[in-house]
Amino acid sequence: MYMNSECISLFIHIDNTLYCSIQNGHQVVKMSLNSNDSTFMTVAGTGCAGSTSDMLDQPFGIYVNINFDLYVADTGNNRVQLFYDGEMNGRTVAGETLGKRFALNKPTSVILDADDNLFIVDSGNQRIIRLGSDGFR
Repeated sequence: MYMNSECISLFIHIDNTLYCSIQNGHQVVKMSLNSNDSTFMTVAGTGCAGSTSDMLDQPFGIYVNINFDLYVADTGNNRVQLFYDGEMNGRTVAGETLGKRFALNKPTSVILDADDNLFIVDSGNQRIIRLGSDGFR
């Protein structure tokens, strides 16, 4: 994959798709590793910083689940966005919009465990948060 921007985080899905978050490009792109073609496709963000559901601001950590749903640590917006497979509008799953107690400050990494608990590195608050079916911890 050849790009004009810095790739800040990588994720390789089980189907051999490479995902890359482009912090200063405000988007996440992907490409198949099974192809000789080195072009990539945007899967989240518009390329401009913003806080609407289709925009990102300095995305960092990314995670893609078995259903190809993309989780993005949207660092500049202090939130974690979930983009369902094929959707360009994300849904905020963590951040201040869900309550002051769990307001994020520069989230930088996200990962799901086998029980679908979402773990978030909340760098600015120097903590790790677990979001599960029983709420935040």
